[in-house]
Amino acid sequence: MNRKQRRASEKGRPPPSPADTRDPIILHAAGVEAFRAGNLDLAADLITRAIAANGRMPDFHYNLAIVLRARGKLQEAAASYERAILLKPDYADAYNNLGNICKTLGLLDKARACFEQALLCKPDNADTHYNLGILRSDTGDKDQAALHFSRCLDLDPDDSRGVRILLAHLGLASAPERTSPAQLLSIYDVRSRFWDRENSYFGHALVAEGLQQHAAHHKLDILDIGCGTGLVGALVRPLASRLDGVDISPAMLEKARDKKLYDGLDQADFVSFMSGHKDSYDAILGAATLIHFGDLHAVFQAAAASLRNNGLFVFTLFSSGAEETDFAVASNDKLAQSGCYTHSAGYVERLAPESGFSVQMLKTAIHERDQNGDPVPGLLAVLRRV
Repeated sequence: MNRKQRRASEKGRPPPSPADTRDPIILHAAGVEAFRAGNLDLAADLITRAIAANGRMPDFHYNLAIVLRARGKLQEAAASYERAILLKPDYADAYNNLGNICKTLGLLDKARACFEQALLCKPDNADTHYNLGILRSDTGDKDQAALHFSRCLDLDPDDSRGVRILLAHLGLASAPERTSPAQLLSIYDVRSRFWDRENSYFGHALVAEGLQQHAAHHKLDILDIGCGTGLVGALVRPLASRLDGVDISPAMLEKARDKKLYDGLDQADFVSFMSGHKDSYDAILGAATLIHFGDLHAVFQAAAASLRNNGLFVFTLFSSGAEETDFAVASNDKLAQSGCYTHSAGYVERLAPESGFSVQMLKTAIHERDQNGDPVPGLLAVLRRV
């Protein structure tokens, strides 16, 4: 075979697999794909092998740091970001992410210095303005926090980071009616990678319990709003004649679709979906879904329209514990940063009959546990359309 024939033959071959190659580009790309698929151990192994083959590529160290942080290895992640910066001194994203790790480790002065250096490299970095806003907010400097949040919003008018909610959290603006769609897409794109392995969240189990206790019979037509990866669907499928799911996040829906639990899955705003499917369901379920709304009037009215007579509306909320306030941006910093609201039980009790529901059950429960293992109080509501 001559040289020309060999080249033609090689062009027709598939590229070598990561298992039998030393090509750093192939190894790195495969590591990134493994990370996106949620296989963190494989991702770390492949990118580490890429670095062993060529340690002069700043992006290799940067992406290894992302994987290490996802594995909870913060010190190692910080060291990888620092190596990336040594190779690329104007690496704004590496400075930004290193600042986040320093903040988590309690190194606030170093975190601020990293964020400020990131802005020197890239002044219009919305992520860094957001992070400095959070840091200034945490240290009580509301004026500086507001400046950075406002600049972030200028750069990100769709508000994918939830700045409008955080300005309300600081008492510097009125709360928006709901979490922005752009922020929901951002949040749940990330959460889709690990949501099925989450063991400190109980909203899906609460909703399934509420339905099981109050459903008069099996073989219900059920709509799961904000269905996510299908945690609720897996628990209520035995009760369903038809089980439909709707969610705004394509990443979450992809995970749900793989489980083959649902008869129908739609990517849509669930309020619009319910309004467009009148008298269609015997039960509508929403686990950790209404937490992204303040005023629930539109949600309740759409659910009432979509339910048949005596249909059940079962959902969870974060409990405010303050009956004098119907709803508010969550006072907990982490929940506010996740675009969450809290509601009072009295608000649900007042709103239900106005929307054509009777309250079958309304109880407090542990909705989830936070990063410290502390319980986050929630409400489980079971309403019946009358």
